[in-house]
Amino acid sequence: MTTVFCPIKLILRGNNSISTAVLVFLCIVNVYSAAPPLPEDLHQWAIASLDHVYNEDLKESEEEVRRIIRKYPDHPAGYFMMAVVIDAWMVKFQSKKKENEFYRYCDLAIEKGEKLLSKDPGDQWAKFFIGGADGYKGTYEARYERWVTAFRYGWKGVSVLLELQDAKSDIVDINYGVGSYDYWRSALMKVLWWMPGVEDKRESGIQKLYVARQRGVYTRNFASSALVDILLNEKRYKEALEIADEMLQKYKRSTLFQWGKARALFGLKRYDEARMIFQSILSKVEADPQDNHYNAALCHLLIAKIDMELNRYEQVIAEVNRMGHYEFDNEVRKRLDKPFSEARHLKRKALSAQQKREEISE
Repeated sequence: MTTVFCPIKLILRGNNSISTAVLVFLCIVNVYSAAPPLPEDLHQWAIASLDHVYNEDLKESEEEVRRIIRKYPDHPAGYFMMAVVIDAWMVKFQSKKKENEFYRYCDLAIEKGEKLLSKDPGDQWAKFFIGGADGYKGTYEARYERWVTAFRYGWKGVSVLLELQDAKSDIVDINYGVGSYDYWRSALMKVLWWMPGVEDKRESGIQKLYVARQRGVYTRNFASSALVDILLNEKRYKEALEIADEMLQKYKRSTLFQWGKARALFGLKRYDEARMIFQSILSKVEADPQDNHYNAALCHLLIAKIDMELNRYEQVIAEVNRMGHYEFDNEVRKRLDKPFSEARHLKRKALSAQQKREEISE
């Protein structure tokens, strides 16, 4: 199993990057130095677990991972995969409740990998999962905009991947992590003012992700989700929509790709189509008893933005007001400070436009 995560700035989207959410980063590179393949049953369990993550069947995903851990307790893959499942839950519900558990499994993956390396310093898979676990911590830190620790972990993880790349490793899943790290490190240059000499590697990072999407073994789905976020960030809405549509054919229940599709449609000014998807996501999250209303609030904000574009001022005001009907815990409310600020601005614009319309009609 091969997945690697590096830091990413989560664009306003509701829940979503699966690790998951993630947001999450996995890697790929060209093949030269042969690494022994992972056992076939481990491989199949890992693939099944990742598919369950995207289908949002997290209990089934966890069961597949536990099979790996039971049979291969000294291998880092199972512990890393458990971190993926835990993070998928945290992304789905926009919650930090399982943060300690997430870090424990990342640390277990590193510990198991280091033990394998102490016996065989050339074990490429051990290095891969060590780098992946550190990079995954960076992804998590970036979600909460803790940039110093995010890029500290991210660089630590990607450095291991670069060692594998320089050694011409044939582990397919490497270029993705390196490409993702390079893209976001470049895209966030203003945030990373304290990191001198940041070169713009956005396009080369995108191209590496396309390679991962086309040729990855374990990384195709993850590369697809990363590309949707990145292409939206680059305002390449048509490309993002094509990927989201394709992935929704495979994972029809994926909220992650529903967010991506709706945001791409919004960018393409296909507002009514986007609104329908946001409404569908809203109904879905409100029906979940574990929902903490973070995603619901974002849905109302995005629907309000659409209504503003369509000059539906009464609907804008109604959607913004609905954001205030939920009871949020302190952590969620703090994370929603910026969306609420944006919502207040929208409401003021809608009220002003509505007043002008009424004056003209008189």
